[in-house]
Amino acid sequence: MNIESKNHKLPKRRYIEMAAVVLVVLSLILASCAPAAPATPDQSAINTMVAATLAAQPAPTQPPAPTAPPAPTVPPPPPQATVNPSIPVAVVPTPVPGGPSLIANFNTFIRGGPGTNYVVYSSLLGGKTATPVGRSQDGLWWVVSVPPAPLGQGWVIASMVNVTNVGNLPVVPAPPVPPTTNMVPPGPTDPQATALAEVFVRNGPGPQYPAYGIAPAGQTGRVLGKSEDGQWWTVRINPANVGAGYGWVAAAYVQASNVSNVPVIKAPAASAPQPLPPPTSGSPTVTAVEFVNVRSGPGTNYPSYGTAAPGAVGQVTGKSQDGGWWQVKVPTTFALGGLAWVSASFVIPQNTGSVPVVAAPPPPPPPPASPPPAPAAACQLVSQTPPDNSAVAANTAYTFTWVLKNTGTVKWDQSEYDVIFVSSTTGYSMHSGGDVYDLPSTVEPGQTVTISGSGITPATAGPYTESWGIAQGSNVICPFYVTIQVK
Repeated sequence: MNIESKNHKLPKRRYIEMAAVVLVVLSLILASCAPAAPATPDQSAINTMVAATLAAQPAPTQPPAPTAPPAPTVPPPPPQATVNPSIPVAVVPTPVPGGPSLIANFNTFIRGGPGTNYVVYSSLLGGKTATPVGRSQDGLWWVVSVPPAPLGQGWVIASMVNVTNVGNLPVVPAPPVPPTTNMVPPGPTDPQATALAEVFVRNGPGPQYPAYGIAPAGQTGRVLGKSEDGQWWTVRINPANVGAGYGWVAAAYVQASNVSNVPVIKAPAASAPQPLPPPTSGSPTVTAVEFVNVRSGPGTNYPSYGTAAPGAVGQVTGKSQDGGWWQVKVPTTFALGGLAWVSASFVIPQNTGSVPVVAAPPPPPPPPASPPPAPAAACQLVSQTPPDNSAVAANTAYTFTWVLKNTGTVKWDQSEYDVIFVSSTTGYSMHSGGDVYDLPSTVEPGQTVTISGSGITPATAGPYTESWGIAQGSNVICPFYVTIQVK
């Protein structure tokens, strides 16, 4: 019998045991057939032989323990969708290897300060990196390098990002929260724009124009026109709060509708930033975080001498009674007496704890109060020549021209409506004609009218502003202004 072939699947140890048994049986058979021989071998000797045979065989190889399969890799959660995906995406410098680094876990906003009540500069997409340059006092926000932003910095909330190598980053003082500038709500079918995020309302179509304040996310305002490049909307703001009655918002940060027929509005002249005298060592200072108007007094009703650029540092000489304005040193060629005022909403103070309260200069005479124009009787300043803040030589005759549009629902009957002089912010009347102009014709809704007059600039350098308006009797339905910088 071929045991190996029938039991080829048995273990090797079992083969050996069976072979030993066969040897024992054969020995017994041979012993019975052979001549008498010594006694059968001792069983203990057989056991010893079998044991020795088994010991001579190599130990069976044990199969390796099964390797546990690797734990499945859990993919990171997808980046959170930006609430408003049309907000421009940030272009930021790549972190230096081994230096401070930040990576966004989700899409998030880069803001003008450490809070959701600051303006939004741009979006930082999930998975993108940025270079942190500082942190907030409470550690809840990181400051990142954003070259297009004023001062080249923006703020991201710490809960949305991961950071490395940030142990030595400084604490950056938070800029002041800008004021809110509410847009006038539109009618149901009016041209309109809704803020997708907190956005500046500026006095011109560009970041180089100072801001009145911030329009909150979700607020809708009436659109009056658009910039020549189509990148900015002109929106209605309450003239009781801002004399011009309108401002500009960047089109990228709002959702507009019913605007296909709004007119193009020429941009006002932007004031060139004025240099400020270097402050003395250890003196109280303010640093501009935005383009900010430098005014003759502590209020938006005072004329502007020009602007200070982001990063400009001015030496503080006083503050207003309400703490909302700082008095700073300026060149005497910039303002008589070498002193002017900047809003505390757009500067960061330093060493100002002992600054005295300074009495405000006499304010310019305010224009007569009038309610915001009713939808039935409303207008829009389409263009103005010369643009506000144009430089004109002293004792020079000039012509001013306004193009006005009837944006209401009632006609301006030539027999009922006039263009009237309202006031001068300096007490000096520049116009050389009368205080009342007749409309050249009746102006139907949607039509425009051109009004021109002549004037002579004063002999003394400085800013001069006149207020005019279209009026029905004594009710001014559309105020507008002209400001001249006399050189």
